[in-house]
Amino acid sequence: MSIIKTDVLVIGSGIAGLTTAIKVAEKRPELKIMVLTKTVKEESNTRYAQGGIASVWNMKEDSFQKHIADTLDAGDGLCDKEVVEMVISEGPERVREIIEWGTRFDVNKSNTYDLGREGGHSENRVLHYKDLTGWEIQRALLEKAKKLPNIELLENHFAVEFITQHHLGKTITRLTPDTKCFGAYVLDKKTKKPKPSSRK
Repeated sequence: MSIIKTDVLVIGSGIAGLTTAIKVAEKRPELKIMVLTKTVKEESNTRYAQGGIASVWNMKEDSFQKHIADTLDAGDGLCDKEVVEMVISEGPERVREIIEWGTRFDVNKSNTYDLGREGGHSENRVLHYKDLTGWEIQRALLEKAKKLPNIELLENHFAVEFITQHHLGKTITRLTPDTKCFGAYVLDKKTKKPKPSSRK
């Protein structure tokens, strides 16, 4: 059983995993970041998202307040208002970030973003790339990650179990305070052999 050592272990190569890996890699270039994916690196839930990303983009016609109101109305009382406000107010900045990383969105004849409108929205605020928005975001993030030398992607590696204090003989439950994660047991799907992954 071989042990893989890394400074940061990211499980999953979708938008959340790759964004985390990219941000850490850029901020801390001295760290080694390893990204695990269950199959090939292009395969993730992100890839299959079709419609687009809703974000307040045209401030002359739209506003954060409108988007928040639309979201809370569509959520029918199930939304956490603070989370909604945070996500919507940070939305344009996060979208600009993935555009800077190479994500393309459709433009109209005026060469401005072709903002769509989907159910629950009172304004046109959905940025999209054809009907393949998730595929395009995945493509751009993988290209960006490939340019960062301290990111390594391991394909066909499946996280089986987190290594915590219970591997040291301590009883750990979901209520245990200060649970520490030292790494993960990872199954190499090609060799069918487990690999413990741990911090350096």
